[in-house]
Amino acid sequence: MTYSKYRDLAPGFTLIELLVSIAITGIVISMTGTGLFAIMNANQRNQIETSERLELDQAMAFITDEIKMSRQIDINPQSFKIHNFDPATGSDKFKPILVLAPGTNSRLTDSIVYYIAAPPPQSVWLGPRVIYRWGPTLLQNGNYSDGKGRDIATIPVDSPIEYYNEVLLDRISDTPSASAMIDCDASYNNPVPVVAKRLGFYACVA
Repeated sequence: MTYSKYRDLAPGFTLIELLVSIAITGIVISMTGTGLFAIMNANQRNQIETSERLELDQAMAFITDEIKMSRQIDINPQSFKIHNFDPATGSDKFKPILVLAPGTNSRLTDSIVYYIAAPPPQSVWLGPRVIYRWGPTLLQNGNYSDGKGRDIATIPVDSPIEYYNEVLLDRISDTPSASAMIDCDASYNNPVPVVAKRLGFYACVA
């Protein structure tokens, strides 16, 4: 009696079984990859939102500190005319939001202007609008600089002080938001603008 040499071998998979296995494995890998991609996207969005909130908080703190150093806030910045004011290049359609008159003990002669406009052309800013600050630079000690790194409190009275246009905050909306149900306190001088005139930033001035 003869025996086949294949008699003790385990039976293999058929072609159909292999194709089905490959298809199931592909579906599982695809679903896992899609879920992982969604989780990574959600995490990235959260990181971006957290970063933007931090930048907004820092900008608001900066503006608040500069308001405290000022003598007066122009309650009608739309009609302002300031000597030497020169908006940033490409920002012909700008909207002033805060005009700060220098403090009585300050060496500054011109007001400091915060305004909304389109970002500089060919720049890293995303827009569609940004908040610019037109004013002198600040030193690490918080004092104003003359533009050459010198504290304005230490320079001669007649020395010129350079003003610059610098972007303070990016990603300001240019679309009115009807859902922003915000109102200023009755004691404030300026009410919240009507929806058609809202851009991405406005200030309640007391």
